[in-house]
Amino acid sequence: MRGQYDSTDEVIRPLTILHLRDTHEIGGPGKTILETHRAIDRRRFQLHLGVFLRHGEPEDSPFIAEARRFDMPLHFIRGRHAYDFRMIRQVLDLVKACQIDIVHAHEVKSDVIAYLMARFHPVPIVTTLHGWIGNDLKHRLFVKLDKRVVRKFDRVIAVSRQIERELLDVGVPRAKLHMLHNAIVLERYQRTGRRGLLAEIIGCPIDGPVIASLGRLSAEKGHANLIDAMDRVIRRGHKGSLVLIGDGPERPKLMQQIEMLGLQKVVHMPGYIQEPQRLLEEIDLIVLPSHTEGLPNAALEALLMEVPVLATEVGGTPEVITDGETGRLVPARSPEKLAEGIQEFLASPESWKRMASRGKDMVKMNFDFRARTRKLEAIYDDMMRELA
Repeated sequence: MRGQYDSTDEVIRPLTILHLRDTHEIGGPGKTILETHRAIDRRRFQLHLGVFLRHGEPEDSPFIAEARRFDMPLHFIRGRHAYDFRMIRQVLDLVKACQIDIVHAHEVKSDVIAYLMARFHPVPIVTTLHGWIGNDLKHRLFVKLDKRVVRKFDRVIAVSRQIERELLDVGVPRAKLHMLHNAIVLERYQRTGRRGLLAEIIGCPIDGPVIASLGRLSAEKGHANLIDAMDRVIRRGHKGSLVLIGDGPERPKLMQQIEMLGLQKVVHMPGYIQEPQRLLEEIDLIVLPSHTEGLPNAALEALLMEVPVLATEVGGTPEVITDGETGRLVPARSPEKLAEGIQEFLASPESWKRMASRGKDMVKMNFDFRARTRKLEAIYDDMMRELA
């Protein structure tokens, strides 16, 4: 029996939603899933989480650990390789065993598996598009496949207007498409006045001003451009430190780049930090040098902590950063433009702080996680009404 309510709006059984995610790290999409589990109306909805793992892969990733901390019903879907068709059967068995009403996918892999599973078992499927990444030929082929698959979903959620336009361009019907910005839990981002955590994590005090970037160390995030930009800033006689907060496949290449430029005392890579709020109290400028973005949570987090933001004008970033009003935007893939932006901040930090203050007000007004969750609940309800 599907989740439903009687004529007096009393719950007979909550709607049961299975979120599917293929990730080791938490990241923006993972954080959104976990916070939705915490914020959703438990009287009307029950969320489960299915995580894809390879055979033999341990069940101890940061994402899995956080899901356990959130007490989210957790299921493991294992395969010998990324697209092992036996995982489709596992998802199908899970949907039947847990009486899943809606399957919610979040990236190419879970999109494809959810779509194929639904061909064997008629359950409503929805996906959230956080952005397509095509760093190499294999990923570009998967993106091409995903653009065909998402047209068949019952609902498609875009996290930015830019992604919404891309989805319309690939043929997703307007009636199936919803725009739902990323959001954050506002009350978690408050200054405490405590300092010293950054030096503790890095292992030594570092020179200010502190410039930082938050995000996975992946090619599309543009960290190599930012390191080149910092090299130019230092060579032009400015002081400061760059901290790259995150981890990922590009880490060895970035470390080699730092060594080749002789920036070991300037650029620091402390790794993945699960809750960056406390570090943001010690950061003077956040730089987001991405080549592509969905809608950057890091920009929302920085502005809520009144940290100025310099970002590239890609994806949904301009829906958060209005150039000259709530931060500064520069073209992507340009170390020189990033360097000029950093130098502009160094020359006039107070004017940048005023932009961050305006940005904080904007985030509080437009990106509250509770409001986002109510909109998501309405999408789920609408999907089920369509089947009634």
